[in-house]
Amino acid sequence: MKRLFAALLALCLLALGVSALAETKLADVTMLYEDYDDNHATQSITDEATLKELAAMLQRAKKTPAELENCTMNCTLLCTAQDGTVVDLAVATDGCPYITDRGTDKTYRLTDADQARLWEIFDLIQETMGYDAAWVLDF
Repeated sequence: MKRLFAALLALCLLALGVSALAETKLADVTMLYEDYDDNHATQSITDEATLKELAAMLQRAKKTPAELENCTMNCTLLCTAQDGTVVDLAVATDGCPYITDRGTDKTYRLTDADQARLWEIFDLIQETMGYDAAWVLDF
């Protein structure tokens, strides 16, 4: 049963496009924000517990053929593994629950709870935006 679970988890991670992150620990996750009014912010997460939580969120995200033309992707999430591997994700900031892996061009939907928690973690980014990016649109 453990082997089956491990195999299924590995397949899910490969489908997510962050398999490199699953094989090693995250060293840093940095969110970069820039909007059309030239507002900027950067926030990095380096504590181990939060890095594990972020990795779990990405693993739970479901691959989806999202319609992103209605989503404002003003954030970049750079996930750096301890081995130096970097996964570059675009993150919606307008209530869209989507993230896009820029390396594979695959899109994933965060759960409502994970989307809310993501914005709690990146509170300085939200402060710069001046609005609640976690409110979920009806998709």
